Amino acid sequence: MKKYIKGIVTHPLFSGSAIMVIGSNSVSFINYLYHLVMGRMLGPAGYGELASLIALIGLVGIIPGSVSLVIVKQVSSARSDQEISNVIGWLKAKIFLAAVIFSISVLVISPFIASFLNIHKTSYLIFIAVSFLFSLQAGLFRAILQGLLKFKEMIFSMLIENSAKFILSISLVYLGFQVSGVMFSLVISAILGLYITNYYLRYRTVNNTKPSSHVKSMMSFLIPFTLQSVAITSLYSSDVILVKHFFPAHEAGIYAALSTLGKIIFFGTGPINTVMFPLVSQRKAKGQDYKKIFKYSFLMTALGAIFVSGLYWLFPTFAINLLYGSAYLEAKNLLIWFAVFISLFTLGSLLVSYLLSLGKTKVVVFPLTAATLQIIAIIFFHQNLLTVISISIIITALLLVALLIYSIYGNKINFSNRPML
Repeated sequence: MKKYIKGIVTHPLFSGSAIMVIGSNSVSFINYLYHLVMGRMLGPAGYGELASLIALIGLVGIIPGSVSLVIVKQVSSARSDQEISNVIGWLKAKIFLAAVIFSISVLVISPFIASFLNIHKTSYLIFIAVSFLFSLQAGLFRAILQGLLKFKEMIFSMLIENSAKFILSISLVYLGFQVSGVMFSLVISAILGLYITNYYLRYRTVNNTKPSSHVKSMMSFLIPFTLQSVAITSLYSSDVILVKHFFPAHEAGIYAALSTLGKIIFFGTGPINTVMFPLVSQRKAKGQDYKKIFKYSFLMTALGAIFVSGLYWLFPTFAINLLYGSAYLEAKNLLIWFAVFISLFTLGSLLVSYLLSLGKTKVVVFPLTAATLQIIAIIFFHQNLLTVISISIIITALLLVALLIYSIYGNKINFSNRPML
């Protein structure tokens, strides 16, 4: 019995997940305090504006986010320090230029974004563009740390960055700067995050600007990983942005609160996914067994989703009052339905990550189709907030079923023999 327990405790999925669950949930706790305090300090209208900006940041950050996933896969599959150094050296030579181009692009399109989201201050978007100069690089370095299975260093940098954002935001809003102060805090915290992650990787850097064969292999995964990031981010962000566009400011703020509460499920169980991805990729590259890691990951994620959803079902008024206050209580009848949506989405996201870690890039078709259908359906059907949530539930349920079928029978279907496909 002792040997069995010791085997579980020392298992890399358990130990890595323990670090990530404790650390990531600490980060998530800070972020949720951030949202809850901002919700109370800014009120429904101001918080709705902030939530739509945060959702926009998630969508705009899709491309660098997908690059990070590719880096995690490549680094975790590498067999020597030299391979890792080649990847880091080549990317460091390119990332700053990419960050500058990306930030300028955001500045150029900012007037159109502001108009769509009914935001009157384009200065908010200027702050977002500047923050990307630093946050893109910090995100890249965290991806390298994740691929190296250095979860403690990764988590520490996230804790410091998010703590700084939290403290600065509260201080600036209290001083009367409102949403502008929150946006400024993103820039300062991003600079701090870049400094810390760069410190942990300083000894890994080499002067290598020529892409090796491994970097070329990494680039071959960029398109499918980008599509996956587009789809996954869209599934939990597009609804917030569309609600901000179609609904009055007060209702948009209520929906933003629902979204934040629901995402506790996704971000609370997310560390399991974060640990599973490099472990499965690493074991597959070495020809070792990896299926048990996925099964344990799926089970733990499902249990976590059921637990939080159960709390929302039994105590919706308490959850909303505790976290947001009585101004948001009209959302209580919708909370369990949003929890169902996020639970289905979370399990689907785990399946997509698992299949991508095995190199099955064709799986991106499923979440991409689901994200497209979600946007189209909400554009045509948005009579009330329950309708928007119902659309997301139906689409994510179909996505999960499709992914389960594909994960079981995908290898038995030979697409190459079907000329129409």
